Amino acid sequence: MPSDVYRSRVNALAVITSAAFFGANAFIGLSMGGYWLSLAPSEFVAQFFPQFSNFLFTIMPFFLLMPVGLILSARLDGHVARARRNWVIALWLYLAVSLITIFYHMPLNVRLAAAIGSPVGDALDFYKGIAMTGPVTDENAATIRGLWLLGHIPRVLITLAIPVYILRAMAAGPAR
Repeated sequence: MPSDVYRSRVNALAVITSAAFFGANAFIGLSMGGYWLSLAPSEFVAQFFPQFSNFLFTIMPFFLLMPVGLILSARLDGHVARARRNWVIALWLYLAVSLITIFYHMPLNVRLAAAIGSPVGDALDFYKGIAMTGPVTDENAATIRGLWLLGHIPRVLITLAIPVYILRAMAAGPAR
């Protein structure tokens, strides 16, 4: 049986990374989204990818460590039905936000990178093939911005739900 210290650490990893990831997504949506809406569409295109790159490196560790905490914590509570149910929901929500990121936002991000001549636009060419839009132009820049921000709303809501289900799982788990 794992020690209480181990349980506390993997639970803390799950809670902290998921809450931090929510906070980062909320910041992007509310602060950066508001700022991007204040820009002319062509200025948004020029500024998006350099700004996005800066905070990507900050939130990526949370995104990558979150499933570690989720999976290790879920394994500890596999025998407790109510806890297991909440861990599984949190894992499904993580999968959902991952799929939205990979198949919705990454193609838009790559299109925006290509629009400013970033080598990322060429390096991740696969995403251009699955993008919902063509190349970013002055004519469609406002639409691209709107699509990006509208698609970010479910990400914020899902990332809010993940730590809620983690806390519910922890509360339903074995007494400490």
